[in-house]
Amino acid sequence: MKEWIAVRDQPRYGSQVGGNNGSKSSGSKRAHYSDASDSNYVGSTARPMGRDAAKKKAEKKGKGVALEVVNEDFNEFKQIKAQEFERLEKLAMLQEEAN
Repeated sequence: MKEWIAVRDQPRYGSQVGGNNGSKSSGSKRAHYSDASDSNYVGSTARPMGRDAAKKKAEKKGKGVALEVVNEDFNEFKQIKAQEFERLEKLAMLQEEAN
């Protein structure tokens, strides 16, 4: 009982203390617009992100990270190819001089 007394004034337990908070139905646990005028109205709290929304967000983030990695790899590839091209040009010049 001491634990309940300690937490009963916290917002997430406010609806349990006040009962149904004027829901007009004994079995309804959903809030109605008329609840906002009640003196026991705590206010809406932000709901956590759902599973599907979290997956979509992670996919978008993953695609962005993957794109950055691909861009970095492509830039590195371009640098390596540029160096390779320079070496080939030097070899071609040396062969021309030898002939």
